[in-house]
Amino acid sequence: MSSLYRSIAVATITFGASVVGMLLQWAVPADVLTASKGSVGAMVGLITLLLALVLGLLVFTAFSVYTTQQSEAQSLGPVIIELDVLLEQYGADVQGARTGLREALGRARRRFFGDVKHGPQAHTIEETRATMYWMNTYFDKLQPPSERHRQLLTSARDLAKKFAETNMLMARQLANPFPPYVLAIVVCWAAALFLGNGIVAAPNAITVLAHLAGAIAIGSAIFLILELSTPYTGLIRLTSASLDRMLEVLSQADRKETPAQ
Repeated sequence: MSSLYRSIAVATITFGASVVGMLLQWAVPADVLTASKGSVGAMVGLITLLLALVLGLLVFTAFSVYTTQQSEAQSLGPVIIELDVLLEQYGADVQGARTGLREALGRARRRFFGDVKHGPQAHTIEETRATMYWMNTYFDKLQPPSERHRQLLTSARDLAKKFAETNMLMARQLANPFPPYVLAIVVCWAAALFLGNGIVAAPNAITVLAHLAGAIAIGSAIFLILELSTPYTGLIRLTSASLDRMLEVLSQADRKETPAQ
């Protein structure tokens, strides 16, 4: 179920709870309802405070997930460009590394943006180990002919490691952005709040519209939480334009150098 449908379901549940509360006024004796308004109002105030705090925290957390993924994805650009320049300066001996860099960037593109419906693919332990092993063995096999080449190789190794680690970190951060059942508990709080408020509210058109607006607000908050915590799927998602442009630039650089080699 998409985040839009889930947020609509949440709005429907909360609004339905308020309608149920208003209908209960016809079943509860008037004297009991009058005597209980103080206690119900106190509990409604408590749940309102809890719901406001937790919803605000969840929206902030989801926004942090979105902005973190955005900043980390943007930080890969300078790393890739600098790494490619260092490998180019080193010489033809590391042409395999430059090819591997473009392939790794293409895999990152497919990993994060390849499946809009299901989102990014997770890094397995075996894949992580194979990536680190390849980098270590590849750079260890190279024999720098001069001190300048040795410095270039050291810098290139550090940047390659940073690129791989950032990719793995980005995938791990999206695995479990929220603890299980947190949103379910928040929806239960919202339903209890609207139920209690519906019991003590005057059943008229203005009250119904006010509860409907509040239910839409709760649903929109859930929508933001779900959308921002999955920045590669849904309606509010990151674009792959920068990665696509990076792949295009690297491919153009490779085509320009191929005839001269």
